[in-house]
Amino acid sequence: MLKKTLTVLTLLATCSIGEASATILTFEGQPNTTYGAPIVRSGFSIGNVVGDEQHFHEIDSTQFGLVSNGTGILLNDRNTRIFVEDQFGADFSLGSVDVATAGNNNPGLSIVIEGFLNGSSVGTLSTTFGGGFTTLSGLSLGTVDRLVFDGIGNQGGFELDNLSLNAATSTVPEPASLLLLGSGLAGLAAWRRRQA
Repeated sequence: MLKKTLTVLTLLATCSIGEASATILTFEGQPNTTYGAPIVRSGFSIGNVVGDEQHFHEIDSTQFGLVSNGTGILLNDRNTRIFVEDQFGADFSLGSVDVATAGNNNPGLSIVIEGFLNGSSVGTLSTTFGGGFTTLSGLSLGTVDRLVFDGIGNQGGFELDNLSLNAATSTVPEPASLLLLGSGLAGLAAWRRRQA
């Protein structure tokens, strides 16, 4: 009986699945800034893919007449690709992202978002640009450790905002499980005292 009780309590404490936590990147922090190297925002590295020109911006979107929520956006106005990855290499998933052409600054015609896991492609999303921001859901890509955004057509310029990234779900004890474990251990201790 004692062994079964301990086994059940241990399983309850260790097998609870924690909910994924979401991070939303809005690019409101450094308006009208040009970068020649990767930056870190809320634990995620963002930069141009190695081999491409290292040049992208955080800007006030009202410059181009395309406004998402707030005014800050990430602008890639060159024929280059942008990567996003957890700065410590952890897995994550793309919840959604707002995308648009680069307005009058080397505008692309469409965008392709490719997800990678352990160096292998796990799928792509794409859309043709309309007159403003379009929200793409990234749930079909599943778990990734790297996203690559690539503008297609003309000079391939594009804008990103409201990038929702979900940390990979991990096995962690939930508060209710810990409470149950504590109550079970207290009951077990009382039972053992009565037996003695």
